[in-house]
Amino acid sequence: MSVTILHVDELPWEVISRGRTNSIRRKLLPLDSGIAGVTVELSYMIVPDGYGVPRHRHNCDQIRYIIDGTQNIGPNHDMLPGECGFFPEGAHYGPQAQKGDCLCLLLQYQGASGDRLLTSDELNATYAKMIAEGAVFESGIYRGRKPDGTPENKDSYAAIYEAHEGKKLTFARPRYREPVMMFPDRFRWMPDRRRPGIETKHLGTFTELRSSIDLTRLGASSCVDAMADAHAQLCFVTEGSIQIGDRTWASGTYLYIPTGATAPAMRSASGATILTITLPMLRELAAV
Repeated sequence: MSVTILHVDELPWEVISRGRTNSIRRKLLPLDSGIAGVTVELSYMIVPDGYGVPRHRHNCDQIRYIIDGTQNIGPNHDMLPGECGFFPEGAHYGPQAQKGDCLCLLLQYQGASGDRLLTSDELNATYAKMIAEGAVFESGIYRGRKPDGTPENKDSYAAIYEAHEGKKLTFARPRYREPVMMFPDRFRWMPDRRRPGIETKHLGTFTELRSSIDLTRLGASSCVDAMADAHAQLCFVTEGSIQIGDRTWASGTYLYIPTGATAPAMRSASGATILTITLPMLRELAAV
């Protein structure tokens, strides 16, 4: 598989509405896990003012990075620009009541339990089918009825999942009590002894599948040689710019380096910061 390099400005916005209050706008960044049935999706998205979600949980892992604005994830709990969060499968959070727009990155991927994560296409098609059949969604809740006619309310994602899969949505026992919030500005930059001019902040490694989050800083006039990595990496330039070959890529540049692919050589004339998420899980899941 080849390396993907693009700038988010090259992609169109799409509106996502699956029963939530107000609609998220996003750009789905190209990413192929390379494994049938394993879903990994990275979105560059705007969470709009007034977006509301009841207290809920997911049957997948999530990583969020805030680019601009603040994102509400629960009462009196906002994520600020530059902050990062790991939202583990099965752990509750919310209710969310968004004030002002927030621009962020959201990675959703299959957790260590192996529970199936529906793709965006599957979710969209199932939601549209349910609406066509008369389903009612309100403020993030599916307003359904049991076979005896009594009301049955569900989280909208749970209702869509169950309609698609034909079975009840269950959740793995959470490996973490609650989402893990990271404050990258409080981490130290550590020099990379193998690569002069490069510094890193390791924000964390999570679950037995070892998903990890790092920030990499290239100093002015620094270079990173081309290298192959055993594990898939998702990279996003958050500050500054990089040069790959003859082209300069500004902040907002995205790179997907599949398992075993060779990351391109890059340099930076004035310095750059890159968010990197590494997913050993893809190699592990392929092995089993």
